[in-house]
Amino acid sequence: MEKRVTYFYAVIVLTISLVVFGNASCAYAAENNRITKGVFIDGVDVGGLTVKEAEEKIENYVRELRDREISIQVYNNMVTAKIGDLGYSYKTRNVIEQALKLGTTGNLIRRYKDLKDIEHDGINYSLKYTLDENLVRELVSTKVTEFNIEPVNATVARINGEMVYTDHVPGKKVNVDATVSSIIDTISNAWDKNNIILDAYMEDVAPIYTIEIVEKCNTLLGSFSTEYADSAEGRAANLANGARLINNTVVYPGEVFSGYEHLAPFNSKNGYYKAGAYKEGKVIDSVGGGACQVTTTLYNAVLEAELEVVERHAHSMTISYVDLSRDAAIAGTYKDLKFKNNTDVPILIQAYTKGRRITFNIWGHETRDTNSRKIVFETRVLSETPPPPDVIYEDPSKPVTYKKVTQSAHTGYRAELYKIVYENGVEVSRTLINKSSYNPAPRYITVGTKEVEKVPDNPEGADSDDNNDQEWDSDFDNNQEEQDTQNNTDNQNEQLQDDVYWDSDWDEEGLEDE
Repeated sequence: MEKRVTYFYAVIVLTISLVVFGNASCAYAAENNRITKGVFIDGVDVGGLTVKEAEEKIENYVRELRDREISIQVYNNMVTAKIGDLGYSYKTRNVIEQALKLGTTGNLIRRYKDLKDIEHDGINYSLKYTLDENLVRELVSTKVTEFNIEPVNATVARINGEMVYTDHVPGKKVNVDATVSSIIDTISNAWDKNNIILDAYMEDVAPIYTIEIVEKCNTLLGSFSTEYADSAEGRAANLANGARLINNTVVYPGEVFSGYEHLAPFNSKNGYYKAGAYKEGKVIDSVGGGACQVTTTLYNAVLEAELEVVERHAHSMTISYVDLSRDAAIAGTYKDLKFKNNTDVPILIQAYTKGRRITFNIWGHETRDTNSRKIVFETRVLSETPPPPDVIYEDPSKPVTYKKVTQSAHTGYRAELYKIVYENGVEVSRTLINKSSYNPAPRYITVGTKEVEKVPDNPEGADSDDNNDQEWDSDFDNNQEEQDTQNNTDNQNEQLQDDVYWDSDWDEEGLEDE
C-alpha cells in the first residue's frame, strides 16, 4: 500500500514538473516558432531555427549535394554527370513542421519523453530524395551506350583458290533498364552523399551471322568474264584497280551492294589513270576510264547468280565488250550498279584480272536445281538508228594531206534483255530483265587546212614521175591513223610510268567511261 502511494506522489511531482518547467520550455519554443534544440533533418542541425531558417539551411545542403558527381563505368571507360543534372530533388514530407511540433504536442508524458530523447541522443528526420528517370535514361541511352562493343559477324574471303573463314566475335551492350534502375535505387536508398561510381549493367550480344552460317558460302553461284585485249595501258590498269577494290567483298543477306561506293573516288590517289570515257556523245580522256567494264562484268555475274538487281543503267552509246542490254554504266552518283543479296547466306564477290581479261565470281549457298534447270540471257533488238553525218574539224596547223578519225561512228539501238529458264530442256519462263536505249553518234574527223608549198614540176635531178601535189591516198590515211594510235599509246604508257602532270579537273565525277 505504501508503494502505491509513493508511486502516486511521484507521478504528481512529475506532472507538476512538466507543467511548470516542460510547459514553460515548450511554450518558449512555440512562442518563438523555433525548432527544439537537438533536432536534425538528414544530418543537418536545425535546432533553434525558425521554419524559414531551416528551409534555407536544408536547401543550401541539397545544393551542395547537387554538385556531387555520379560516374557510370563501362570497362575502362567512364561517363560522369552531376547529380543535379539528373533532376536531383527532395521531399520534406512535412519534416520541418514535425520538428517544430516536437515536444510541444501530445500529453505530458509524451512531451516529457520526446524532450528526454532529444536531450540524450538528438533526433534526425530523413528526407526523401529522387532523380528524374527520364534524364537518367537519356544519359545512359545516349552517353553510356557509346561504349557498346558491337558484335562482329563471321566473314569469308577467297585466297589462293581456297575459301578462308574468320570466326564471329560476340559483342557487349549496356542494359539500359537495369543500369537506370541501379542508379535511381542507389541515389534514393544507399547514397552516402559523396561522389559515386557505379558499374553499368552489361549483356552479351550475339552476331547475326555466326561461323556456322558463313561456312555455307561455299558454292559458285555465278561467273562472268570480259576481255580488254586492245585497251591502252591506262585503261587496263583501271580495270585491274577496280577488280582490286571490289575483290573479297562480303554482302550479307538483305544488304545492297553499290559499285560507286566501292570504286569511288575516281582519282590518282585511289589507283586510277586516264583512259577513254563518254561525255556528251564524245569519247574523251578521263581519270578512271574503264570502270564501266568493271561494273558491266559484275552485272553479268549477278545475273548468272540470279541476285536481285536494284539499279542498273545502260551506256549512253554502245560498247563492244558485251551484247546490247548486258552493260551497266557507272557515272558519278546518278548512274550506279546496285544489287541486293536476296539469299539467306552471305555472298562473296571475287574479282581478278589475268591476261587482259577481267573475271567476277559470286560465291554463296546454292539452293537452285543445277541438274535439270538452266538459265539463258537473250538480247532482242527492237530498232536501229544510223549514225548522223560525219563531223569535220579543220586544223590550220596540219597540212591539207592530214586526216584523222578521232572518234568512230555509233549506231543507235533500242534493245531488251530476257532471262529464259529451261527445265529438262523445255522453256518454262521468259522474263524481261531490262530495256536499254543507246544514242547514235557521228564520226568525228580532223583534217588539215595548211597549204603545202608546191615543188617545181621538173626540178633538176628529179624523177619526172614524182609529183608532190598528191591526190588523196587512202593508204596514207591508214598509215597516218596507225601512227597516231601508236603515239597515243606511247603517251599513255608515259603517263603510267611518270604521272608527271595532274589536272584537278580530272577529279570531277559525272563522266561515263567506255
